[in-house]
Amino acid sequence: MLSIAFVPSIALLVAGVALAGYLLYNAVAARTFISKVHDSATIAVQFFASVQQERQLTLTDLATNGSVQPQLAQVRAKTDSTGAGQAQNLSGLYDQAPPRVQASINQTAANLAQLPEFRAKVDAHQVSLLDAYTFYNRILDTYTDGLLGVAEGTPDAKTAYLRATAMPLFVAADQMARSVALASGGIANGGLSDDEFSAFIATTGAYHAGFDNAVPEMIPTVAQQYSALKASPAWATVTSVEKSIIDGNHRSLPAGVTAQQWQAASTQVAGALMNLYIQQSTNATNVEIDTGNQMLVTAIAAGAAAIILALLVTIIAWRMSSRLVRRLHRLREETLEMADTQLPDLVGRVRNGEDVDLETEMSFLDHGEDEIGQVADAFNKAQQTAVAAAVDEAKTREGTSKVFLNIAHRSQVLVHRQLKALDEAERKQEDPDQLDLLFKLDHLSTRARRNAENLIILGGERPGRQWRNPVALADLIRGATAETEDYARVNVGKMPAVAVNGPVVADLIHLLAELIDNATSFSPPQSRVEVWGDVVGRGVVLEIEDQGLGMEPEQIDELNAMLADPPDFGVMALSQEPRLGLFVVARLASRHGISVTLRPSAYGGTRAIVLVRSELLTPVPLADEPEPAAPVPSQGQTASHPSLPVRRPQAVPSAEETARQVAGSLAQAQAQVDAAGSNGNGNGGRVDLFRPQREPRYEQQQPREPQQPQGRTGQHRAAPQPARPPQENRAPQDTRSRPQQGPLSPDRPQLPRRRRQQNLAPQLRTDEVPYEAPSSYEPREDPDLARSRLASFQQGTRRARDTDPAATDFFGERR
Repeated sequence: MLSIAFVPSIALLVAGVALAGYLLYNAVAARTFISKVHDSATIAVQFFASVQQERQLTLTDLATNGSVQPQLAQVRAKTDSTGAGQAQNLSGLYDQAPPRVQASINQTAANLAQLPEFRAKVDAHQVSLLDAYTFYNRILDTYTDGLLGVAEGTPDAKTAYLRATAMPLFVAADQMARSVALASGGIANGGLSDDEFSAFIATTGAYHAGFDNAVPEMIPTVAQQYSALKASPAWATVTSVEKSIIDGNHRSLPAGVTAQQWQAASTQVAGALMNLYIQQSTNATNVEIDTGNQMLVTAIAAGAAAIILALLVTIIAWRMSSRLVRRLHRLREETLEMADTQLPDLVGRVRNGEDVDLETEMSFLDHGEDEIGQVADAFNKAQQTAVAAAVDEAKTREGTSKVFLNIAHRSQVLVHRQLKALDEAERKQEDPDQLDLLFKLDHLSTRARRNAENLIILGGERPGRQWRNPVALADLIRGATAETEDYARVNVGKMPAVAVNGPVVADLIHLLAELIDNATSFSPPQSRVEVWGDVVGRGVVLEIEDQGLGMEPEQIDELNAMLADPPDFGVMALSQEPRLGLFVVARLASRHGISVTLRPSAYGGTRAIVLVRSELLTPVPLADEPEPAAPVPSQGQTASHPSLPVRRPQAVPSAEETARQVAGSLAQAQAQVDAAGSNGNGNGGRVDLFRPQREPRYEQQQPREPQQPQGRTGQHRAAPQPARPPQENRAPQDTRSRPQQGPLSPDRPQLPRRRRQQNLAPQLRTDEVPYEAPSSYEPREDPDLARSRLASFQQGTRRARDTDPAATDFFGERR
């Protein structure tokens, strides 16, 4: 590889660069510079004419208080356009230009940068005629100095002389335009001042003398055109106005000459004079181009031998290097294909748990055993290492996920069995204090089951609880409320008469339970959490509002972004504040297309808005519409008197179990409904209509270690709990009749038996086994209902005895 690079380099250095490099470089540089100067002449002439016209109109505008503003605006736009093109040409000449030309280019750029500010002063009439005249003259003088620098920097003496003889024509043409601009502004202003008159005489005499002195150096065609111009009527009109002003009549034009005639004549003469300069300068440029071509030919001839020799060496080097380049291109394409397509696809499949045969599906690069082949082998090893790391990572993640999901499933089964045992204990217990303890254990167990379901959801699977039939929204809300620890503080308002499709029920209960538990955890213990719903155009909206401390707007925006687009669980696990509760809500909402949004509450807390799409809802038959929620507690009911706990809806039992457990009486079912609706609070009584009679079936999932529900992590902490928790009015938690596990006590009457699903909504019933009424029906008073009423009476009297009468007002409220 080194020999391929050294052979052409050494040959070209020895045979060609030393012989022809210097001459060739000088010839090309000179010709390039000449060409750029020639190409920029056209734009330069347009720029000169535009600046001269803007100068004349500016002086007229200042003299007439803005009478020529439309014409001036057009000329300014033209000046900006030509100035931009001229600046671009000058930047291309800058590196090769002599120092004097570079200084002129810098000064021209500075003058153009001041042009917008100066125009603003002109429009505000903050400058005088002479100041405006001087400003525009400075722009043209700077460019004139640059042209003189180009003439001085020309390497050929003949060309330099021709350029020097062309410059007086340019200076004289500009002097003529200056005198016209100064005269037009002065006459429009009512006459020239002394300074303006002196400047007019100087510029007029200078341009006449300049042309007279330049006539001997003019090329024949330019001299003929100059003679014709002096004999033209336009020249006579211009000179007559000049003579009139010099003779002292500088307040008006001479007789027989109108302003339009004078302006037209002066424009024609100025253009003709500038054209004379262009022709004279073009002649010098053509001569300079011819000289540069001759220098280029000489340099080419001098280096011809070196080029022929270098060509032979280059052919040899090309044949060797082309093969190397082709191999490198193939290595590059194959490596990019492997890195951009094959490797990411393979790693993605491995991470998704697919079985991948690395020996057959991995493609290896084969480029021989030389240096390029060694580079390809290095890429192969890198690919193998990356895939092996991805395989190990996927196996580790899969194993860890399976372990934690298995733990979560086992915990869920144990909690479900624990709930069944608590139901049995609650049904047999009569002591109010023991019942109160059992109820607390029941709710803690329900929360533990929800934590296990959180791990299952985070593991990418679905919880085992499922519904086949739609469930009324009001029942679903009560079930979600029952899964929160401070259910007594939740006030459920009136819900629309709609039902939620069965496959969505479990996830929606879980979602609402997380939000309600979040609201109760981050709000003062004596405050209420309001839950209400209504029908909107796109479905049903549910709002959960607490009275806590709220969150910062930035934090609300961050959480709303997470709820709208839940990130990868690995990102959540690595963050300092995982917010697992809201992350579970985001996962569930994303699964069913439910919208969850957090907003500041009018009470200072936070309002969670849940929008359930119409596709997830179904109407409730008229006969099974849920009853309106109970009214808001009266003025005498305080936070220390919580409502009865509520059970969340459970999965509908199978038809086989229903047929096995069909028994009981209608009176018992009616007593259960009465007891469930006896609570005066808005969240209703304890509802066990959806408790499954069997353990739910679960798929093998990957659990995670249960964590305390995070809820709204990082927003605000709940107010400190009081030293003495509030007493609760509780009725019996479960009025269902179950098959007895042992004989009844001798002093207790036989309990009535009920038929399963007798009190369920039609959507929740299973119709595999039809129900037949018993032949004999003797309604009796339900012992559980009696026990509930007695327990409520005892707790009420106990609170009355514990309350200080002096600390309450007439309505029983705390002072």
